[in-house]
Amino acid sequence: MLQTKLSLAALLIGTSLLSACGDSTTNIVEKDPIPVEDDHDHGHDDVSAAGRLVISAKDSNLLSVYELSDGSLLDSFAVADIPSALAASPAHRYALAIQRTTDRVEFIDGGLYQEDHVDHLHDYQQDPELVSFVLSNSRPTHITASDSQLAVFFDGDAASSTPAAVAVITDADITTDSNGYPVLNYSLNMHGAAQPRGDYLLSTVRDANSATTLPDKVAVYEQHGDHYHEELVFDELCPGLHGSAQNEHFISFGCTDGVLLIEQEGTTFTASKLANTADITGTMRIGTLVGDMHAEHFVGFAGTSVFAIHAHDGEMDLIDWQATQGATLTGYGFADKGSKFVLLDSLGYLTILHYLGHEHGHGHEGTDEAAFEFAAKVQLTTADVSTMPQGSRFELAISASDDKVYVINPIDQTLLTVDTADAEVVATKQLNFMPHKLVWLGIAEPAEAHNH
Repeated sequence: MLQTKLSLAALLIGTSLLSACGDSTTNIVEKDPIPVEDDHDHGHDDVSAAGRLVISAKDSNLLSVYELSDGSLLDSFAVADIPSALAASPAHRYALAIQRTTDRVEFIDGGLYQEDHVDHLHDYQQDPELVSFVLSNSRPTHITASDSQLAVFFDGDAASSTPAAVAVITDADITTDSNGYPVLNYSLNMHGAAQPRGDYLLSTVRDANSATTLPDKVAVYEQHGDHYHEELVFDELCPGLHGSAQNEHFISFGCTDGVLLIEQEGTTFTASKLANTADITGTMRIGTLVGDMHAEHFVGFAGTSVFAIHAHDGEMDLIDWQATQGATLTGYGFADKGSKFVLLDSLGYLTILHYLGHEHGHGHEGTDEAAFEFAAKVQLTTADVSTMPQGSRFELAISASDDKVYVINPIDQTLLTVDTADAEVVATKQLNFMPHKLVWLGIAEPAEAHNH
């Protein structure tokens, strides 16, 4: 069973650790439907439009939740072990505290959520809390999400002969503390990737005789209650598979020799291979992919080289993000409801690109216009970046409700708010601990829909 309950001892320990963080009273605020002309101008007691941040402390199991509207600390929570990464649930209500080396994922309710009341969407606000829903399995690593589902890929462990597994959950599963979510169980370990697509799961396949833990094929699995059945293994090979993403019609996987593209039309899945371009040389390969359900292009990363990948047209083009010499990338993603793409680098710069993909619908084949256009480069610090604490780096969280991006600077222990529209740092908050990871939670605004 992947899900486990918090033990009484763990709850007592958590209670003692958090006794200085305020009482446990839960305050819930309901907000009536917002008129379009209101533009999120609400009073102090209304639901936060800016959202909240969860920030972890370096070398610590403590996570702090901040209210972005006024920068206040709402509460802090102790999870079982030091999180290796933070992620958000599909609806951005919950933060995942991924504890890879101790085989555990815990969840913090950010307290902001939305319910469908048939004739309108109703927003709610309550105090954040550490919830009882927990996932336990070997080496949780890659977390991927659609608009409504989230897949947690557990790599397994060769030393203990523990096989890989994939758990697919929703925000509702976390809310109701459910154990009825579907799980794909493998017979061997692998450093794999999975993408949830409703009743289907696109997940990796590794040859049992392979000398590497990386898979080289992808299969379609269909949900049957609490488990999955294999429906189809694609013939197309994807050697050294690493990295995956999805948009409305396609699922992509990174390979040493290109990108595996799988198109879904209803219940039919078709695979094709996009070969590396001449810009990918030597040992370069696309090992990370980023997608957005409302964007036609995937963004692929081969080191500091960044590529726009148009799956329908089978095109892979180098993006000129005007990299500073010596910089490596530490964060990236679609921003401002999909209209921009941001890249955070190790030298303390945030590069902002305009996404012009809506001008590259299928009626614009053959155009030479780039899908991503350089907009600005924001200098986040004047400090000597060589003084970055060992094991730390600049880290990024992207708001899903407005045009803000949040960056932690471990050098001076600050949290920066960047306005991507004006390309400037608009707020700096001093933290009283060394920040490590962060994630944005809140009620997302609809992304811009691009032509298809």
